[in-house]
Amino acid sequence: MQPSRPLSAVEEFVARTGTPIVLGATIHGPLDTDALARAVQRLCDRYPLLTYRITRDGHRHRLTPAPDRPPPRLRHTSGSEPFDGPFAPGDPLLRATLARRPDGTHQWVLALHHAISDGVAALSVTSLLWQTYTALVTGDHEPTPPSEPAVHPATDDLLARRHPPLEVAAWLARQAVDIVTHRTAHLPSRRPGPSPRHGAHLHTTELTTTQAHRLYRAARQHRTTTTAMLCGIVLLAIHTRLTPAHRSRRLSLGVTVGLRPRMTPPIPNHRLTTATSFIPVNTTVGTDDTPATLGRLIDHQFATARDADHAERQAVALRYLLHAPTPIPYTAMVTNMATHRFRSTLPPGTRLSGTFGYAPAPGPVPAVFVTRVDHTLGLHLATPRAWYDADQAANLARALDHHLTAAVGGPED
Repeated sequence: MQPSRPLSAVEEFVARTGTPIVLGATIHGPLDTDALARAVQRLCDRYPLLTYRITRDGHRHRLTPAPDRPPPRLRHTSGSEPFDGPFAPGDPLLRATLARRPDGTHQWVLALHHAISDGVAALSVTSLLWQTYTALVTGDHEPTPPSEPAVHPATDDLLARRHPPLEVAAWLARQAVDIVTHRTAHLPSRRPGPSPRHGAHLHTTELTTTQAHRLYRAARQHRTTTTAMLCGIVLLAIHTRLTPAHRSRRLSLGVTVGLRPRMTPPIPNHRLTTATSFIPVNTTVGTDDTPATLGRLIDHQFATARDADHAERQAVALRYLLHAPTPIPYTAMVTNMATHRFRSTLPPGTRLSGTFGYAPAPGPVPAVFVTRVDHTLGLHLATPRAWYDADQAANLARALDHHLTAAVGGPED
């Protein structure tokens, strides 16, 4: 087993919040719970990092081998307890829960510590879990993913070799000026500040295949991308919830960007590591705007940010902000996980529905996650419970559904 190592700045930031990445679904049909429990155990054989723990080391944290601690196990629950609470130091880095419902279905949830996994890796772990489960049930050969060391260098530590400290310091200074100069509106919170409430209010909207195709077609017709169109829809939904609703407001999004392809060599999707950053989108939103007009503006900002290596510098710069954390400067956040499909290889007669994936934001910022299952899309709005109550979350979800339907039509159209 490899020795421990200190967490990088990005990993440290997530370790302090304990943020999980949560994937789940409803299971229909026969389910061999013993086989599923064995499949969860097999994950630790495929991913030795899952046997490690994140432990305190003074004011920082470390990834530490824990050969004497029990590895993650499938846990049966009532289904009433929250499954997106933060990880504490010393907790297993994976939580797998299963709850049987009165109608005979099961709710399955997998939560990975965000310090060791991004959405791409979490989807790979989920795919491997169900492939292994199916092999155990049917007697087929179990999948054998590539063997890798348990611990790899952190992505932001590797990027720091590309961007010298003076360059990053100058970039940070320019960002600070931009934030002050272009202040953006935020959804008002009904809670005075962080509360003991963990996780997020989750609202999921599943597009039909027809609606998803309309979205793809509209993006092509307006010479923009699906991600940019969805960002425009999110901005319009938030604008609806600000008062007065007729007034134009400057809004901002933090849009997740994958760093795996930008590394040399590229980081494979199955590797357990966090390799994401953010690109900011800032624009004035009014009642006459449409997802297409906003999408073209957003695409232009994406291209400019990519050319300036914004996402890379953002990841490296976090090491200079750990001792003086700043508020999240976005109105909302958007993560498009649909670039990697939610794969579930299941035995005959068993299927999944109501799949979801998200990570609660560590601040007063709603977050929208987009997932893909087969040929359709799911939008998952995660509104932090610590800052927003259930009514606020439901109202924002209704606004998002309204603008989504306006853009792609209803399910029956």
